[in-house]
Amino acid sequence: GLKVAQVVAGSPAAIAALRVGDVVVAVAGEPMGSATSLQRWMVEEAIGQPVEITVWRNGALVDVIAVPRELGD
Repeated sequence: GLKVAQVVAGSPAAIAALRVGDVVVAVAGEPMGSATSLQRWMVEEAIGQPVEITVWRNGALVDVIAVPRELGD
């Protein structure tokens, strides 16, 4: 999994209620074992489309929905 090190206020991660310390284990049902596997999801086709993210938090699996968006200037 991928440990969440920072959540920027107002970001899609913040809106989805991801927390620092969460461990992302799957995105849209696909296991995440590296930053590369997550980056494959952050492509143009994903922008604006809701995606389920499964995280390990406080000893339990938690599902959240995030909507990726273009990075601001």
